[in-house]
Amino acid sequence: MDWKIKLFLSFAKMIRPGWRANALFYFLFIPLRLISPRKKVAQKNIELVFPDKTAVEKKKILDESYRSMIWTGIEMLSWQRDPSLVDKWIAEIEGREYMDEAFAGGKGVIVVSGHCGNWEHAAAWLGKHCKGVGVVRHSDDPFQKELIDILRHNGGLHTLGKKEPMTRVISILKKNGSIGLASDQHGGGDGVKVPFFGQMTSTFQGAAVFAWLTGAPILPYQSIRIEPFHFKLKIGPPIKWEKGNDREATLKELTAKVNVELENLICRAPGQWLWQHKRFKEAFSD
Repeated sequence: MDWKIKLFLSFAKMIRPGWRANALFYFLFIPLRLISPRKKVAQKNIELVFPDKTAVEKKKILDESYRSMIWTGIEMLSWQRDPSLVDKWIAEIEGREYMDEAFAGGKGVIVVSGHCGNWEHAAAWLGKHCKGVGVVRHSDDPFQKELIDILRHNGGLHTLGKKEPMTRVISILKKNGSIGLASDQHGGGDGVKVPFFGQMTSTFQGAAVFAWLTGAPILPYQSIRIEPFHFKLKIGPPIKWEKGNDREATLKELTAKVNVELENLICRAPGQWLWQHKRFKEAFSD
């Protein structure tokens, strides 16, 4: 293990709820809020999604999103010392019966979520309790990749890179495991254009493709921050769909249904979504 990673992990294990976490939050938040990275992107996204909200409401969402971004990182650092905190910080789990029923079907479970609330906490819980494997885009920087992998592994999550063979995901589902997908980002050239908050935009089809191939149910899922270090897990019922004769049409229709669930997820806690991502690239002229 690289010495820089060992040093970072030593620092992480010093962070815990209370004055240390609060001090780190303000140390990071004040310069971040002044710099406001990708502020214009976030403002345009908020305008596209919530055109009817007042300027004050939109500003509040933007401010909360920066706060949520920082707390997500601090909370992840805080459970490096004691991974059991992933469970201790949960105030409520809503819809656990949907997860149990899905596993009872024996085909594995496809969990779709987004970068809203503490997505790392949601992933850690899934890894610990549902044999969850996160399908992620690894950083191109070797140091960042190794560090993030270790932080996630310490919380209970194993990951697969998006560039790895799709057969590995199929194997996990056939063994009645679960895979977690953050499906809320722009799909680029590999995605399909379907509605998302009224905008036709490229969307990843991964969840739909894996459901088509394996018959595994798709469950929406998120960890909503009630306050720092306190969460509510919400697991939704499986998305209803039928396997039609036209594969491409079915995948497109199912992907659109996934987007509807992601819209619901974001609307529950709009200030906790990562608005700084160019989710609606088609609407940006630059």
